[in-house]
Amino acid sequence: MARQDTPEPAPSRPAGAQTVERAFEVLQCLRTAPGPVGVSDIARSLDLNVSSVYRMTRALEKAGFLEQDPTTRRYRLGSAIAGLNRVLIHQRRFDLARPELQRLAEETSGSATLALRDRNEALVVSDLPVTEATGDWGTRVANSVPLHASAFGKALLAWPAPTDAELDSLAPFERFTERTITSAERLRDELAATRERGYAVSSRELYPLQLTVAVPILNQDGGSYLALGVGTTWSRGAAARTRTMARLAQDSAHRLRTLLVPDSPGRW
Repeated sequence: MARQDTPEPAPSRPAGAQTVERAFEVLQCLRTAPGPVGVSDIARSLDLNVSSVYRMTRALEKAGFLEQDPTTRRYRLGSAIAGLNRVLIHQRRFDLARPELQRLAEETSGSATLALRDRNEALVVSDLPVTEATGDWGTRVANSVPLHASAFGKALLAWPAPTDAELDSLAPFERFTERTITSAERLRDELAATRERGYAVSSRELYPLQLTVAVPILNQDGGSYLALGVGTTWSRGAAARTRTMARLAQDSAHRLRTLLVPDSPGRW
């Protein structure tokens, strides 16, 4: 009688894997919260029991990843997170971009910012101090902006063309202004236009008076590795300079690609 093949059992998860995943969920909850959060609020948000969240927050606090307000007993992200951000910037050599960002800021009279993709957001990894003229639009190092409402996000999403499933995974599309893109269909059209012209634009989509132009820094496979953006306060005059800002950003992106993209020709 022939032996019947039986399916191999699914590989077991490493011991403690679920605990690690839950700890990351707690950190993510704190990262997206508008302010300090209590244990009960975290448990409710993650659909976990309070005692489990209490143990995780205590462990994360001991490791420096969370800090607790002694008066309110609420938690916020700790200094160890900032340390990881510094390691990320150093290991990927994003600090090398600052001279080029300075050049771009001076050429455009705007703010210059470098961002990479972090799930459904664009994470700022290098920037220059903002001025009264350019405005402070939350694009400082370690801040994140949504992909669908920012020029950085569009530049990161557009190359290569995303699948329908990838765009659907960004839902719900939060509305920030009356100009914010709030559907996968509209975003798909916008990304196609972005690829055609070679740069992304966010005109009063994230903030009412913000104009940002961003270009991709492509990897060896033609996908967006980083986004380089120029931001300024919106005005009719600034809007008329969009193409010029994009051209200057593209020149900077070409130079930064050699410095920052792994295996890029000319990178030492």
